[in-house]
Amino acid sequence: MMRKLGEYFAAGVRLVRMVDPRRRTARVHATVDQSVLIKEGQSLDGGAVLPGFVLPLNVLFANDQP
Repeated sequence: MMRKLGEYFAAGVRLVRMVDPRRRTARVHATVDQSVLIKEGQSLDGGAVLPGFVLPLNVLFANDQP
């Protein structure tokens, strides 16, 4: 995944979200080396790439019960 992440940013992508349904988390990358871990109970947002976009992880994982 790290190689692919590098490829995405080399191609000009500005934001990458890596969702881990098993851990019920998402890691949001602004660069290859800069990321934030979002946990269940928190929300993904679109930042400067998708202003106004908000998706609570609880909603994303609502039908994926452990």
